[in-house]
Amino acid sequence: MSERASQSMSRSKRSKLRRLVPIVVAATVIALALLIAIDVGGAGPSPARAQDFEAQAQQIESQLLCPQCTNKRLDICELAICVDMRELIRERLAAGDAPDDIILFFSNRYGERVLADLPKSGFNLVLFGWVGGSLLLVAALGTAALLRLRRTAAPAAVAALDAEGERWLDEQTADDTSDDTSDGSA
Repeated sequence: MSERASQSMSRSKRSKLRRLVPIVVAATVIALALLIAIDVGGAGPSPARAQDFEAQAQQIESQLLCPQCTNKRLDICELAICVDMRELIRERLAAGDAPDDIILFFSNRYGERVLADLPKSGFNLVLFGWVGGSLLLVAALGTAALLRLRRTAAPAAVAALDAEGERWLDEQTADDTSDDTSDGSA
């Protein structure tokens, strides 16, 4: 009887398991569907995330120059190569590349001429020093020249008046004083 009891018990367990299997499978499918829906919903760019993404792309574009134009930033230039470069920037940002990596990619591809800001190292550092030193030299020379001119300048000597000049001056001052007294009495 114990065998029979165990068989009947195992049958009842099997029947319960048979009833539970579809419920467990349905619950698993629903749970997976919910997880996928949440993941898909979360993967879509929110407006704030899209604005952040666009701001990053524009910031990178403003740091790069068109490889064909002279000193025209990538975000302003409308050549086909610039349009392609802007698309590539957005693709690489979407792939998760850092902005510095993207700038390095374009710098390696087209050379340092596509960088809007020259790196302050190597020959560029010498160039910046030369320009700054030249400006200081011109300012120092200009100041020294002005100070020297100021020191050597002497007041012009006033020549003494001769007799005719003295007479003319006396007449002019006499006319002025007589006009003043006539105006004052009137």
